[in-house]
This record gives sequence, C-alpha cells and structure tokens, in this order.
Amino acid sequence: MRILAMTSVLVMLVHVPAGMAGERRTAKDLPTIETILERLKTYEKWQQQHLREYQVQRTFHAANPRFNLESTIEVRTVFRKPNSFDSEVLRSEGSKLIRERLFDKILEAEEDSRNREASQSAITTENYNFELLAREDCDGRPCYRVKMTSKRKEKYNIDGELWLDVEDGAIRRMHGAPAKRPSLWTLHTEIDRRYKRINGFWLFESMETNSDIFVGGHSTLKVAHSYVSVVGED
Repeated sequence: MRILAMTSVLVMLVHVPAGMAGERRTAKDLPTIETILERLKTYEKWQQQHLREYQVQRTFHAANPRFNLESTIEVRTVFRKPNSFDSEVLRSEGSKLIRERLFDKILEAEEDSRNREASQSAITTENYNFELLAREDCDGRPCYRVKMTSKRKEKYNIDGELWLDVEDGAIRRMHGAPAKRPSLWTLHTEIDRRYKRINGFWLFESMETNSDIFVGGHSTLKVAHSYVSVVGED
C-alpha cells in the first residue's frame, strides 16, 4: 500500500471518474463501520500470509499538454514474499525529461519503500477516521463505500473514499487527494486506484491521476497492470 501511495504523490495528478452505478443502500441498513474495517484487516492479514509471488507487466504513460510532452515505459516487476520487488525496464519512449523526473523517481521510491515504515499510511483507525456511506454495486459485486479522512496532514495519506468488497472485505477502489500537498508547486491533485481479483487475491490493477501544477499546467499519469502469474500458498 505504501508503494502505491508514494507513486501517487510523485506523479502529482488527478482524475474524477464516473461513479460506480448500481442500487444503493443507506448506512442505516448496513453493518457497523467497525465490523467492515475488521473484515478488511482480516483479509489483508490473510493475503499477506498466502500470496507467495507474482509477475506483472506495468505500463506507465504520462503527458503534459501545455509543453507537448509525453512518455511511456514498460516495466516487468516480480514480487516475492514477504516484501521483495524486483523491477526491470523493458521499453522506454518519448520525453527524456518525464522519464528522468517522474518514472525514474517512481521506481526509486518503490525500491526505497521496502526499507521504510509503512504504518503511518496504512488504512487503519490509527491513521484515519472512517464513515460508512452506502452499499453499492461494483462491476457486478456488492461493495461498501466508505469516507476516509486522514488524522494527520501527511503527503502519503489520502482524503477521499474507499470501496470495500462485501464478500472478501478487500479494497476494490480508492479515490481522493493527498492529505498534504506534495509540494508548493502542486495546486490540485486527485488519485484514482483500482484493484482486481486474481486467483482469490485483490491486486493493484490501475491508477489514473491528474494534477494542476503551477507553471506546468495540467499533467496526467496512467499506470496499467497485466499479470503474467499469481502464485499463492498451497
């Protein structure tokens, strides 16, 4: 989770996708937020114990229309339990400036994050206040929509909303803005991250961000994941 938060902050962007369609139930008809968060905690502990490794092809695409700049890289990443991430750049094209100032920084941050404490940005009651908003349909599966507000002004924390899978308790989507502006140059940033269920595990599928940056104008970043293999414990 910390790697994703760091990536979102480094790109400094935003997108406000269309809301998930489907029948909604009010919070009065739902379990308590404490019950829902306990299920999230239980699922994350289960996945941490049982997800052994995966290999994923990631495509990063960033663009800045004001300066007519864009760039794309493809990266192969291998995760191995408990916390090993090895990434290799397979292809790079477009703006060298974006590559050096954005993509290289993202990959460096992922490497550094393995040695950093993640507890300050974890989705827990120690770091956030939560409010259950509704039950909705998320691509054919029921989910809970939850408001999340960071208890501290931290750039790796998010103020926004979570969508949690009713059946598994896992995070399906996160949308919001950094609790603290990443820099004085960033006027506005929003982040939308989505997850996909593969072999019983909910894994990061995509991120789309857009930012309004002083002088630089509007910038966008999209990250798409295509999983080659996902291996769990027997």
